[in-house]
Amino acid sequence: MSLNYGNVFKIQHVRNPFALNPVSFSSLASYLECPGCALEQRRKRRPKEPARFTNARQSTLFGGKGEPDPRLVGTLLHTCINLLHETNGPLSKQQQEALLTDQHMLTGFICYDLLTALREAGKMKLAMFLDELLTRREVLYSALIAPMQRYRRELASTDAIVLAAAERFQFKLVSTRNTFIDHGDRGGAVGLVGEFDQIRLRKKGDVRRPTGVPAIMEFKKGFGRTKKRASGPLTLFPEEMEDEKPADELPGMSHAMQLIIYWMAFQTRWDILDQIAVARGGIEEIRMPLQQELDLIIYNLNDGCQYQLLPTNLREALQAMTNCIFYLDWAMKSGYAQPAAEHECKKTQLIAEVPNPLVEVGYTALSAAECYALARDAFECFKQTVRWEKLPL
Repeated sequence: MSLNYGNVFKIQHVRNPFALNPVSFSSLASYLECPGCALEQRRKRRPKEPARFTNARQSTLFGGKGEPDPRLVGTLLHTCINLLHETNGPLSKQQQEALLTDQHMLTGFICYDLLTALREAGKMKLAMFLDELLTRREVLYSALIAPMQRYRRELASTDAIVLAAAERFQFKLVSTRNTFIDHGDRGGAVGLVGEFDQIRLRKKGDVRRPTGVPAIMEFKKGFGRTKKRASGPLTLFPEEMEDEKPADELPGMSHAMQLIIYWMAFQTRWDILDQIAVARGGIEEIRMPLQQELDLIIYNLNDGCQYQLLPTNLREALQAMTNCIFYLDWAMKSGYAQPAAEHECKKTQLIAEVPNPLVEVGYTALSAAECYALARDAFECFKQTVRWEKLPL
């Protein structure tokens, strides 16, 4: 399949042509960590966006030590980056180019104009959070201005072209004997949804690739912290736990899982509708393409460092993650909610009975518990392929 940058997001622009009950990366990762907690959290409704802006001091936006909520900081940084690239946002193309060129204009925009832009976009919680930050200049600089200036310099120095920012996707992942070479027939399909933080065309200076290489850039506000444990095994994603001791500087397994899922979403959309028409709907006959170059990069908003995911064996990584996704999806949708043995669940009530129905898997049937165990096994196989490379600043 060849890339067509004019129709990069063809499938989601016409909406998914398949009838699906989709899941997101975050729901899969949470369920892989602990089925009990994941399904419990899924039933809770998220708090609504405030209807109106208020400049009353919001103590909930800061922790006990007076530090800003890291999740809100990350969301605010994401939003600022998106404003610099959105084609239908509040900033004109000329304004965006000026802000990405001049450091003083970018700082002035953050200090004087960003609040208005957030309010006009209806992001009241972020606007109230920024209003609070504006009264704390040192925190504003370290949490927002410095990371944005690093981003501006990095984008200018690499001469990269941003193709899309904050672009949502949804796609259908099939798992049959024709998905990959020598891949088993799992049967069925899984609908996956998510959002690319940013897709770039990276200029590497290679004469053999003068047009550059597309890259998925996933922005993170740090890589989390490890949690001290008196005893017992580590959790599935130890880098996501909090503690006073910083974790390894490399991204963790949850980041690798997210990027490899995004790889599949990115790869399986080029001109695929035409192929479906030729195959008369037989999408199971279309193989997963492996030849197309695509860089997968985690961008640490804390320090501007970038880390590229380079699987030791791409086909094995994709097969393992495909199996993991399917087994997780079957177990999750069956209602299986047994808490993981090594997970420190926050809920205290006892579960009287956990559903463990039989699930159709290809041409056979497995219990939901077996599906979840197979998903964990597949994830362990995926972990063996993960390799990170820190890119030079």
